[in-house]
Amino acid sequence: MKNWQKWPLTVSLIGILVSQLGCQPDPGEALNDRKRRENEQEINEYIDKNNLRGKEQKDEATGLYIIRTKAVPNGQAPAEGDEVKYYFVQSRLDGVIVDSSETTTGKPNVATIGAPTQGAITARLYNSLQLLKEGEEATVLAPYDPTDNKSGNLLLPAYTPVRYDIKVISVRTEEEQIQDYLVANKLTAAEKTTSGLRFLLTKAYPDSALVKAGQSAKIKYTGKLLNGNQFDASTDGADFNVGTGAVIAAWDEALVKMRVGEKATIVLPSSIGYGPLGKSPIPAYAPLAFDIEIVSAK
Repeated sequence: MKNWQKWPLTVSLIGILVSQLGCQPDPGEALNDRKRRENEQEINEYIDKNNLRGKEQKDEATGLYIIRTKAVPNGQAPAEGDEVKYYFVQSRLDGVIVDSSETTTGKPNVATIGAPTQGAITARLYNSLQLLKEGEEATVLAPYDPTDNKSGNLLLPAYTPVRYDIKVISVRTEEEQIQDYLVANKLTAAEKTTSGLRFLLTKAYPDSALVKAGQSAKIKYTGKLLNGNQFDASTDGADFNVGTGAVIAAWDEALVKMRVGEKATIVLPSSIGYGPLGKSPIPAYAPLAFDIEIVSAK
């Protein structure tokens, strides 16, 4: 009987051991996979604790949980090349704020969808923006993303799931950005060509010589992004070969429409500028504006 009396204790100890072993990580499981699984568990516990169950939509491709607090079913969805302006607050699931946009100054963050680099924006936030439409607001619960820096810091340790509260202010195609710029700068009289170039002659010299392909032209110019930031200029004039591909396609097209001494403003899509890759300091998919003056041509 004494031996039988030991069995309940033995069984109990075995049960505890089995339970502990069940909580131990599988030694064959990759660290990234294990952390992702643990993040999923934390997020689902957070959803239940905060009575969000049934309100979330999981995007299987990214693992993000989207809880729309303001849905705009007919809102514009972002596509490659589009500019997205947004506000955000990033926090841990315990409520500690990690990062945020400049909401108090009224300056939204800007991201370009499809750009080869995300800049300072995290993969989790970048992916979240692609799942929201213009005007929408949402809480996004995000497990760690293996493409993000996993080193972590004291405020946000590595492999930590996060919450984003996001408000999408606008989604604008390049064409919409250009049209907004033309209206804001009173350039709506500009001619639009089949390439998408907007050309407005601001100083005419009808009796002067027309610039021709193959010539070398001396040009004064100022180049700006459509947010007004200047990225290049030549106040004394620089020499360029015309119509040979030595300059961007928009310039080759615009310069042969001008005469020596004339000035023009051109606004162009990235397809005839620096394209989907950009060229430092010009971002990817950036529509641009130039003020051009033909000093001479020979």
